[in-house]
Amino acid sequence: MSKKTFATAPKPKSLSPEALDRYVQGGAGHDTAKPKQGRPKEDGPTKRLSLDLPADLHRRFKTACSATDRKMAAELIAFVERRISELEAEAIK
Repeated sequence: MSKKTFATAPKPKSLSPEALDRYVQGGAGHDTAKPKQGRPKEDGPTKRLSLDLPADLHRRFKTACSATDRKMAAELIAFVERRISELEAEAIK
C-alpha cells in the first residue's frame, strides 16, 4: 500500500488596512436589504404542530411559497391566526 501525503492548507492572504476598513464599515450588522418574510416574532414559548398532508398538497404548498418567496411556517401561522378569528367570531354568535 502506498503512503499518502497531505499538503498543508493554504493560508489566506493578508488584507490591506483599506480592505479591512471597508469590511468594518459595510460588513455584518450594516445590511441595508429588507429581511425576507419569515417567522413572526414569538411572544412566548412555542409548541410544535405535526401535520400529515397528502404529498401532492404539500408539493403545491411548498412550490407556491417558494415562488412567492415566503416561508411555509409563516404562511401556516398566518392561516391559523385568521382561522382562529373566524372560529372565535362564530362562537360568539
